[in-house]
Amino acid sequence: MTAPDRALFLVVTIKPRKDRLAEAEAQLQSMRRQTLTEPGCVFMHLVQPQDDPDNWVMLEMFRSRAAWDEHMQQPYNTEGNRILEDLLREPSDLRLMDER
Repeated sequence: MTAPDRALFLVVTIKPRKDRLAEAEAQLQSMRRQTLTEPGCVFMHLVQPQDDPDNWVMLEMFRSRAAWDEHMQQPYNTEGNRILEDLLREPSDLRLMDER
């Protein structure tokens, strides 16, 4: 299977502002609900690391890189990421991964 045809996994470390936690979570959950309707999204989970209470992690799987690229162009995603800028302490750390 070529790289473009392979599933794409993402681990996104999110650093919400402590004074805007509820807003940040509401925005992320809204984006998550919409993303889960995309045919290219296999799963997306917002989780709390047990050893890092100040940060959140979004675990994602898309059917392909092309599916993720399409996801990134969705208006609710581009607008949602713009809204998140004011709700986070710093930009999220995005790691793209391939299955072995």
